Amino acid sequence: MALTAKPQAMIFDLDGTLAHTLPQLSLAVSKVAQAMGLPVPNAETMSQFVGNGVTMLLGRVIMGRHDIELTEVPEEKMKEARALFNRFYQEGLSSDFVVYPGVVDGLKYFQSCGIKLGVVTNKPNIFAQPLLGFMGLKPFFAQILGGEVLKERKPDPTPVLYVLDKMGAAPQQSLMVGDSINDVKAGQNAHMATVAFTYGYNGGYDLHTSCNPDYLFSRFDELTELIRSLPPRAS
Repeated sequence: MALTAKPQAMIFDLDGTLAHTLPQLSLAVSKVAQAMGLPVPNAETMSQFVGNGVTMLLGRVIMGRHDIELTEVPEEKMKEARALFNRFYQEGLSSDFVVYPGVVDGLKYFQSCGIKLGVVTNKPNIFAQPLLGFMGLKPFFAQILGGEVLKERKPDPTPVLYVLDKMGAAPQQSLMVGDSINDVKAGQNAHMATVAFTYGYNGGYDLHTSCNPDYLFSRFDELTELIRSLPPRAS
């Protein structure tokens, strides 16, 4: 679904889309693994473990592999891991992240065009809200929805549709922007145009062949250039 005019709204993923947060996550998860006597994932493994929310991330660390069902994970181990993660991650939210090049300029331009901006992330809301504040990005967004607020999460379209509804925007006139299959599928399931970035945390999948986004970019400023090239939406 190619865009024919500037979108009414744009919904962004957070991790791997707006900022490189893997070092932050890795540090907290490494501390969890050490505290529990589990193998500490290396950077490559961590990049493949993220993207499906904290519970799945911790489950993968506990089980030591990507392809798991949460029902496999012993309940007590998950409870212990989550309590440790919440403490370690909260302590490190203000550091060990990098906002990707072009993000701030792009968000400023989108906002100047009157485009409504929102964030839908599987990262728990208790972390997503303050993290965007530490990044200096929070003022750009009319709505921020973290994981665990709704029972549904991406690739289910419900969180995306919820935020669009809050902003008074129509899915068919909006754009979903992310770095993973979950992001693209959530947008497609909501009947939105989709953008995927290759620089994020895509679990090693080829995004073009695995989920076929409408636009596939390697830099954030390519998205800004796309929006600049489009005519204003008719009122």
